[in-house]
Amino acid sequence: MPSPRHDGVKDLVRESPQTVARLVCAKNAEAAIRPHVPLREASNELNDRPSRDFYPDNVFTQGSPSAPSSVLVVEIQHEKEEQKRRQIARYAAALWLFHRCAPVVAVVCPSQAAADFYDEPIGTELPGYRYPPVAIGPDDIPRVEDAGTVADDPALAALSVMAHGSSMSVLTAFLEGLSRLETDDSSKYYEYAYRLASQQVKQSLEAEMTSGTWPVYSPFAKTHYGHGREDGREEGRTAERAATVIDLLEARGLPVDDATRARITACNDIERLKAWSIAALTVDRAEDIFEA
Repeated sequence: MPSPRHDGVKDLVRESPQTVARLVCAKNAEAAIRPHVPLREASNELNDRPSRDFYPDNVFTQGSPSAPSSVLVVEIQHEKEEQKRRQIARYAAALWLFHRCAPVVAVVCPSQAAADFYDEPIGTELPGYRYPPVAIGPDDIPRVEDAGTVADDPALAALSVMAHGSSMSVLTAFLEGLSRLETDDSSKYYEYAYRLASQQVKQSLEAEMTSGTWPVYSPFAKTHYGHGREDGREEGRTAERAATVIDLLEARGLPVDDATRARITACNDIERLKAWSIAALTVDRAEDIFEA
């Protein structure tokens, strides 16, 4: 089951695919994507019959819906998995067969180690077919430290928080830039950034939100603070604690497979999740937390 951070990136990309297109073209000038041409969300159901259906995280097209000139696929990957790399090459082949144009597959990775892994051309069983994805990691996401840039491109600023949120200059600019947006937009992009951030950065965002430097009297701040800290819904507390457990494991470089991730996120016992978060600091394997 995808993590809250994974879903956060996926939703942010759906909101602003143009931001990823610009990052792709900044890294690979030969990519067959035009960064200023609108991208239209397309179906992410792919197949290579008679094999099986595939579902990349996001698929967008440019040009005519029936005969697109370009296709952009965005995948979010947190860990280095060879099986996932091979799947990316299949996405590209299936889209080429369906649309008859060369797709661009961008792999957005919160960690640079994962981005470096996915940035290499992917070999396949088909002789001569090696697919080169475009991996976007922290090194490829600029540090947005100017409030004006945040206001102009809040999606990029949210990705900057994901990649560089440990820098207070990034967080300060992000919050200041949000204050220049309409309430609905500022709330939306704060939530994106919060979902994408590590647990440590989430705590920093909350501290800034409730400090004297942030205008807590604004409708946006009241809405967020009331939603995040005062409503007290059990579902929200357990979801955040589950995300903490996963963040701690990933921060220590421990692989979290789908079964382990699903068991963590499905747990609604706050005390058990607390015990797992403590165990996550010392276990040798992610699944060992369940013995706590």
